[in-house]
Amino acid sequence: MAVLAIVGASILILHGPDARATAADRQPARQVRLETVDLSAPIPEDLRSPEGKTRWDLIALRGKESVVRDLYDGLDGALIADQPAAPVPADGPRGPGRAHHLYTDPTGGDAARRWVFPERFSELLRPGARAALDLVLEDAEGAGRLHIEMETVGIGWALLPSGPREVILQRALLSRDAGHDRGSAQEELVHRFVDRRAGVVAEVAGPISSGRGRLAITGASFVDQVLAGAATLKIYVDQLDTPVFSGVSYGWDKGPNTSIASLTPQGYATMGDLIAADTWDFSGDTSGGAEDASTGVSVTAAETCNANRCGYNPNGAHPGRIMSREDITNTSGALNKTNAVTERETRAADVTVWLRGGAQNEGASGGFGTGESRFCYANDDGVNRTPVPIWRFPNQDALGWYMQPGDPVWTSGAFSCEQNIFNTVCGAGGIIPQIWSKACGTHTGTQSGQVLKGGVVTLPSGHTFNALLVKTVADFCVYAASGCSSLFKVDEVRTFVYLWQVPVIGTVARLTSGQNVADGTSLTTVAGTDFIFGLFPPLGITVTGATDTTVSLSWDPGRDTHRISGYKVYWGTASGSGGPYAFDSARNPGQVAFAGTTATLSGLSPGTTYYATVTSLSVYTDPSTHVATTYESLLYPTQVSGDPAFVYPVEVQASTTGGTCIPATEVTGLTVGQVSGGIQICWNPVSDPCLLGYEVLGAASPSAAANFSVLADTGPETCWIGDPASGYFLVAARGTGGTGPWGAYGR
Repeated sequence: MAVLAIVGASILILHGPDARATAADRQPARQVRLETVDLSAPIPEDLRSPEGKTRWDLIALRGKESVVRDLYDGLDGALIADQPAAPVPADGPRGPGRAHHLYTDPTGGDAARRWVFPERFSELLRPGARAALDLVLEDAEGAGRLHIEMETVGIGWALLPSGPREVILQRALLSRDAGHDRGSAQEELVHRFVDRRAGVVAEVAGPISSGRGRLAITGASFVDQVLAGAATLKIYVDQLDTPVFSGVSYGWDKGPNTSIASLTPQGYATMGDLIAADTWDFSGDTSGGAEDASTGVSVTAAETCNANRCGYNPNGAHPGRIMSREDITNTSGALNKTNAVTERETRAADVTVWLRGGAQNEGASGGFGTGESRFCYANDDGVNRTPVPIWRFPNQDALGWYMQPGDPVWTSGAFSCEQNIFNTVCGAGGIIPQIWSKACGTHTGTQSGQVLKGGVVTLPSGHTFNALLVKTVADFCVYAASGCSSLFKVDEVRTFVYLWQVPVIGTVARLTSGQNVADGTSLTTVAGTDFIFGLFPPLGITVTGATDTTVSLSWDPGRDTHRISGYKVYWGTASGSGGPYAFDSARNPGQVAFAGTTATLSGLSPGTTYYATVTSLSVYTDPSTHVATTYESLLYPTQVSGDPAFVYPVEVQASTTGGTCIPATEVTGLTVGQVSGGIQICWNPVSDPCLLGYEVLGAASPSAAANFSVLADTGPETCWIGDPASGYFLVAARGTGGTGPWGAYGR
């Protein structure tokens, strides 16, 4: 088999000294543990027919044999070496040995690496990207030429038995010339699920039909091991510190004294246990005592009664400050308002986002922790205060400043008996209107933050994202008088907040400890949660049909839709990964017919490939200004490796039927050779969006185009075997409207 070392129940074998010794003499570039798919068990439909989708449920895959795969990268090509994962006992029966597939590029280029290590080549992972590879393959069957016509036909999430992975879907048409006098070429259709960090994590193969489908599945495999989380995830400053009114998020607050063990199916007992996980499944947290709604707004008197207070925007002197507001409505209908004001500063060694001010329980009367508590970490009122960084981006590349795991802790200086807390309601009155803070005992008198790790998080809506887990800590004592004497200490604060951050989308989960806890890992309950269930794009999109002029779509909106007010469809003849879509349902309403979570696009061109995606809409009324705003979910929600250069839309491809699509590319590299029973004609594969297959023509004399007649119409395979009487041959690319150019014959 040309692509899988695993075919059905057997393994391709090279025994003894002929097996490449170099594989044992050096360390592999990558080693993975694979499971061959048990083809006698039911095969998930998403593996049988993976195209036209953005989400693939492969959880039900069952393995038959475990294999350790080593991938080697050398000057002479790329080598795949497989061997059974379980060692064979010395006195036991001898099973299959080590299997080798050596791929080389006869031109000395990097085609072999592009096939074996697809994750290294970003340009090939872009939706709609095409490539034609010409390789030499050596394995147990011998050596032969291998043609691969490859295209990226999907992007989204694959749900594997080992966990969810963000992937692209590659379709590859393989034609292997088995060599002189060894029979006809072997034709295969392969689909590969490629993770940008882990390479190929699942694949399926089988003989190709006369069209573009697969006759049957003859081999499949998937990565069995639990893959590392988003260890290389970066979040850039522009992906976190976003403009005002750029989005809305909705989440569930499960209330005080929520058990950490109740938050995930694994039942992690402590916060430390939860942090240690590589993936976090919060999909069961689908309700709470209150619903949170968070937006980013300008600092105005209409938005907050503290607009002219310290830390906000006194007299309009700080227009660069942004207020993030959180409106929490409990089940009784009572509204709690919380906000924070930030300001970005670009410095020589980093970009820091400063926390300038904010309020908890704004407008509410009560004691410290229940009524309004406002804070200020700026000197707007002439008081010198220690500034507090809320985010710091200490790394820079061509794309900008970013944070990642391993960054140093960012921290404020120690508060030195500073008046930075106000115990007032909208700036008015209060028995003790001003409060001071500083270090005391084991409290450091600081506020700090740290990126802990990366991983994959699953939310109540069912959406999965690569995320960074960030910890922030407020650690100080508060006093009722300026001397900060122990006689006037009124409270202590050691609060840990854990944030799961996704590029552009922002915080998708938040856990807040009690006000004053001993440490951040031993706690077994939390005082507050915010598990985001929207606003997100659909969980998955599927192409359900096509005609000459229409394409039909359906989508899964997710498990919680009560905040979704509608949808928007985008489409065009080019992938949204390369630029804006040419059309959408707002600008072209007459071309889209919605029916619930389905839509039909009309007025399309016959025989044309289209790319489409769907977003969700939500109307949110600001409880302070009473202004209703329509928000749209993120159009580009994927962040493979968190790399902004690889942020592509979750989209589907669909082709309309019929039409007169004619390939514009001429077939090259025609060769003719004798085989048993006739001749074999082979040619280089054509990469053309109109290609359906090829037309093989023959003539006794090449003096005129009229002399040629059709010998055979083939599919996308690039070899044909027959016994024609003709002496001269041509091959032309075939589309729905006819064949492409014939070179000198001008057709």
